[in-house]
Amino acid sequence: MIPRNIIKTFNNKLTFAHVSPPSEAPSKTVCFIPGFRSDFTTSKKADYIYEFAIQHKLGFLSWNYSQQGSVVDWYKDGLEIVQKHHVDYIVGASMGLWIALLISRDIPIKGILGIGGGVDFTERWLQQQVPVEHRSDPEYVWRKPSEYDSRGHYDIRIDFLLNSRPALLLNNPQARFKCPSIQLIHGVNDQDVPIDTARQLYKYLSTNGVEKVSYLEVEDGDHRLSKSQDLAHAGQKLQEMVLF
Repeated sequence: MIPRNIIKTFNNKLTFAHVSPPSEAPSKTVCFIPGFRSDFTTSKKADYIYEFAIQHKLGFLSWNYSQQGSVVDWYKDGLEIVQKHHVDYIVGASMGLWIALLISRDIPIKGILGIGGGVDFTERWLQQQVPVEHRSDPEYVWRKPSEYDSRGHYDIRIDFLLNSRPALLLNNPQARFKCPSIQLIHGVNDQDVPIDTARQLYKYLSTNGVEKVSYLEVEDGDHRLSKSQDLAHAGQKLQEMVLF
């Protein structure tokens, strides 16, 4: 469990948690980036990564996104806080993987672990789920069905989807990542990010100059991959990436 006394505010707008690596240990910091409308303070994955960091004498960083903005804004916030705290490794859950990859275009990251990665999901929503007549209307509020919201849906403004377009990756052959090792874990039963999308991302990264890309499909895995056996997969991959 992430202790409350390490939770602070960054730039007067982002809630974040940070622990520096112990002075006697090699200076390595692992960062957890949560998914869309997720909160690291209630995340089993964030708690797991925090405990992993403490156990292995690593620094730890995580934060919550600002209430307003697009994926572009959240990436810029992430880049600033990651640079400030000298992050070496990133674990990105769902949209967090997208943010991690965007960050790694700008600064060197030693390794990235994606859990149920949701790269370019905003464009899939726009092109596949938003009614055609509203796709160009920035003021329109689309009710996206969601089991994660108590109301049964998210209110999504179309301007959020449109303003996130500069961050799209999968159709950008010019993107280059300053990260030699990217590992992906995805649930076959993921209803939020289809498994075919994960396979497309794996192929994209494998042909875009990343030295080592690995990909694991969890047969009974859902989107969150927060069950104990799922977290064990993440821990094994993280250990391979950070400790060897």
